[in-house]
Amino acid sequence: MTHSHLYRMAALGAAGLALAGCESLPGNVYHPLNGTTWRLVDVETSGTSTRLNPELQARHTLTFERGGRVNMQLDCNRGSASWEATLPQTYNGSISISQVAATRAFCPDPTFGEALAADLPSSSAYTLTPDGRGLVIRTARIVYAFERN
Repeated sequence: MTHSHLYRMAALGAAGLALAGCESLPGNVYHPLNGTTWRLVDVETSGTSTRLNPELQARHTLTFERGGRVNMQLDCNRGSASWEATLPQTYNGSISISQVAATRAFCPDPTFGEALAADLPSSSAYTLTPDGRGLVIRTARIVYAFERN
C-alpha cells in the first residue's frame, strides 16, 4: 500500500468516527463517565459535610458502564440502575439515574448505601473536576462527592 492510500484510509476512518460521534447513542457511548469507577468521599446535607474514612469509601462506589448501566456498591448491598448524562460543558452537565434496584441487607451504621439508593434517582446535575479525579452529583436533598478509583 502506498502512503497516500494509507492516509486516505485513515481520513475515511476518522470521518466515520466523527459521523458516529454525531449520532445519539444509548448509554452515552462517548461520555467521559463511561467505564469509570468512583468511591464516595463526602456527603453534604443542609450545609453539613461528612467526610468518609477510607474503609467507608471503599464500600460505597459507582461504576458507570457503557450501554447506560451504573453498578453500585451500597455498603453491604449491591445495586444497579440506568443512567444518561449530557457531555460536560465547563465541567458541568445534567445527569439522570433511574430507580435503583438493590439488595436489602441490613448494614450497620455508619452507612450511606440506603441514602445513595434513595437519592440518586433525583439526580439533576454533575460536575467533573478539571483533573478528572473528582465527581460531584447533586440530588434533590444531598450532594455526593466522589473520587475516581
